[in-house]
Amino acid sequence: MRVKDAVAACLTEASGQYLSGETLAQKLGVSRNAVWKAVRLLQDEGFPIEAKKKTGYRLAQGVDLLTEESVRPYLHSRILGHPLYVYSELGSTNNTCKTLVRDHARHGTVVAANCQTAGKGRQGRTFVSPAGSGLYFSMILSEAVSLQDAPLLTACAAVAAARAIDALYGTQMQIKWVNDLYLDGKKCCGILTEGGVSLESGKLEHAIIGIGINVRNTSIAMPEELRHTVTSLEEARPDIHVCRAQLLATVLYEMEQVLRELPQRRFLAEYRSRSCLIGKTVELTKDDGTVKKVAVLEIADDCGLVVRDSFGNVETLHAGEVHIGAKGLQR
Repeated sequence: MRVKDAVAACLTEASGQYLSGETLAQKLGVSRNAVWKAVRLLQDEGFPIEAKKKTGYRLAQGVDLLTEESVRPYLHSRILGHPLYVYSELGSTNNTCKTLVRDHARHGTVVAANCQTAGKGRQGRTFVSPAGSGLYFSMILSEAVSLQDAPLLTACAAVAAARAIDALYGTQMQIKWVNDLYLDGKKCCGILTEGGVSLESGKLEHAIIGIGINVRNTSIAMPEELRHTVTSLEEARPDIHVCRAQLLATVLYEMEQVLRELPQRRFLAEYRSRSCLIGKTVELTKDDGTVKKVAVLEIADDCGLVVRDSFGNVETLHAGEVHIGAKGLQR
């Protein structure tokens, strides 16, 4: 690890406490001058390091830093996040991953951004991604995913993100089929999975899973028409402070665990238990534009939504939009 990265990792781990130049030098096995140069480089890159004479260095308090250096101390996944690229601003992390795939990016590559100017949601929608308000990232999977398993990747990501958020902040995240996480009845996270299939082999060449988590300032940063339907972690739980670097690393770790459960479908029980739809009547909009009320019976083994309409007809849905707002959800 470069001295600059090592200094950044030490300051991140110190959580706002001062570390002297001598302490850092001894810990890293370098000279105090090397530490000073590393700090200057980090400051030039925008790293919010405060220096106090005869005391040392620390990260500015209250700053939720999202950089490659700030994530590394928390990163315990073996594959996901190796490599990791963090940008201050991107059009779309999914689109950046597509470019990296064309350049033969490694399995497990992760791209994150502090802001997206053209974040992508399902069915061509925009995922609003204001600067500093959320955690926006995408991962590339290019190994050991069959076409049979591919439709379950979004569900895997939903379970992984829910596990990570619950573990860190004591929440009880719910999943709205198929790609949204809800907290206290409002959307807090969205997931978009895209893939590429080889026409010759018929196999999945890669999958790109994009995750956007609302962290803070939703009521200010979101368009007015969305504010009554969305929330953020810190707004729903005012007593917590989210470290996006830690949250990113934890989601990646949990995603690796869930992917191990994919072949045997062990994660499905948790996906079902977190569903906010089973046993309720919702408004369904099909891809052809038709709208009707249906009762949600269960989640199928392929993650299809099993519903019954008012005529008693039962079907398993693999596409469409379910509305669970005040008008769309009934017990």
